[in-house]
Amino acid sequence: MNPHNALDRFIREQRTGESREGQLLDNIRVIDLATVLAAPFAATLLGDYGAEVIKVENPAIPDAIRKWGVLKGGLQPFWLVFGRNKFPVTVNLKSPEGKEVFLKLVARSDVLIENMRPGAMEKIGFDTGKLHELNPGLIIGRVSGYGQTGPYSAKPGFGTLAEGLSGYTYLNTQPDGVPTNPPLALADFVAGLFLAFAITISLRGQKRGERGGRVIDISLYEPLFSLFGADFLSHCLTGEVPQPKGSELSYVVPRNNYRTKDGKWVALSTSAQKPFERLMEAIGHPEMNGDPRYNTNEERIKEANRAVINRVIADWMGSKNLDDIMDVSDKLGITVGPITTMEDIAKDRHYQERGSWVEIEDPVTKTSVKMPNVAFRILDTPNKIRFPGLPHGSANRVIFQDLLGYSSEEIERLEAGKAV
Repeated sequence: MNPHNALDRFIREQRTGESREGQLLDNIRVIDLATVLAAPFAATLLGDYGAEVIKVENPAIPDAIRKWGVLKGGLQPFWLVFGRNKFPVTVNLKSPEGKEVFLKLVARSDVLIENMRPGAMEKIGFDTGKLHELNPGLIIGRVSGYGQTGPYSAKPGFGTLAEGLSGYTYLNTQPDGVPTNPPLALADFVAGLFLAFAITISLRGQKRGERGGRVIDISLYEPLFSLFGADFLSHCLTGEVPQPKGSELSYVVPRNNYRTKDGKWVALSTSAQKPFERLMEAIGHPEMNGDPRYNTNEERIKEANRAVINRVIADWMGSKNLDDIMDVSDKLGITVGPITTMEDIAKDRHYQERGSWVEIEDPVTKTSVKMPNVAFRILDTPNKIRFPGLPHGSANRVIFQDLLGYSSEEIERLEAGKAV
């Protein structure tokens, strides 16, 4: 069997079959023109609830995320996960015929997501006014490092820079330590969440080709900065600069990570008064509940009091194995939890029984792959990871023929001319 024919058949079934039927966004078509993570992540989330996502890539330069952390056998973990539920096509936006293909996609879609540097879309002939003339119902989501306006707007931006600018990296530090980047593309993912939210809001009253078109302007730094609103407000009112607390928080105590006797780690957060009192009783220090230095959070956050609390908790945690700590905590309703590795998660009974991860087959390699499931549930409403990320340009024939009406001969001519 011709593998191309088999993959074409699979893609055609995924587009027109029952896999998206009944999902809330099954009548929405999204063009994902973006690369790497922030903007494409928004498209991924929309696809989880049934939107038809057409991933547009350069014919000669695939999305860089396809090459992140490639495993033995050529499996692409980042692309398999974050390229899920997308139909990849290739279009050369610098070619006149490629531009024509792209504009046909725009005319037939509800959402366009892009993350070029401000001005780049306009430079190649796709300013928002022209796109809305073609499709008055088009929602255009634009992600850039610093936004479409402001003195930094023309600068190139990546998530690491946005995390630094947002205030996150400075505060994500042990006291007197080195500012530490997050172990994932945090600014990108947060921006992608905000973009998906903005698109969903914008779909209200929108109709493809007729009305409701909008332009959404999201920077990488502002969504993450917005989460530090209380810190920023406090600084502006007091002049004091919030300082790093490591795994703690400046405004609540106790909240920290502790090492157990058997070398594991637990996370603890019991800043509300009743949970704090139950914790002190459990670890053998009931006398602290009657001490005015500890019987309100306002007193506990003072540095000297914070240090005493951390010490007595750390001493108790260090004298117990993880299982014993969890047994006591579960019985007394103390909010303590294990700090897990990916190996722990793969074995965790709660993850398995709740369906927090899903196992699906890669239709190309026939490899069974596990990935996090759709992260939220709307009761009695279907969502689904239907398939993992597909190969570069693998949906060209299906999309160009079935959606845009090109013949096989026309597609071959476009390919020969490097338009697609």
